Amino acid sequence: MEKGFALTSLSDILRQAGGSRTTLYEHFGDKEGLFRAVMERHCDRVLEEMSAMHAAGPAAMAEELEENLYRVGLHIAGTLTMPETTAILRILVSEGGRIPDIAQAFFQVGPEKTIGWLADCFRELSEAGRLRIDDPEGAAHAFIGMVVGDLLTKRLILPDEPVSMEELERYVRQSVRLFLAGTRP
Repeated sequence: MEKGFALTSLSDILRQAGGSRTTLYEHFGDKEGLFRAVMERHCDRVLEEMSAMHAAGPAAMAEELEENLYRVGLHIAGTLTMPETTAILRILVSEGGRIPDIAQAFFQVGPEKTIGWLADCFRELSEAGRLRIDDPEGAAHAFIGMVVGDLLTKRLILPDEPVSMEELERYVRQSVRLFLAGTRP
């Protein structure tokens, strides 16, 4: 995360983590395999909270719809502004053309799971008459786009410039209100 993918050698990794080249190769294959494992582990941790919300189901989401969407949006936006997430995304942006399978894996273990979960919630909320959504997957993409917006661009371009929690909360709250204004029956 400090030097970027291209400038980090296996020797750098071993110096920080300890162990041997043999062990690293046995567990991860190579530097790309190690990065894939770090990225997948990070995505799994991030999705744990989404999994808890998913387990509660759309009916629970509907109870306090605005507040629950706010929580989901804040989790997504907060995750994407975390330094570790920013570092992973910057590596994927710079190396994605060279290692497209890892970039594709990121979408499968992160954004696609989140979009699928949101689409399922939006579909059920629409069927129950709580939202008016014709395309749940498109609505999930739109919701994520709204809550992430230029915050992600700012973090990718200026990774050391922090985003305050107050700014994040205000941004997400406004995004949720706008989303609901366009989707309520």
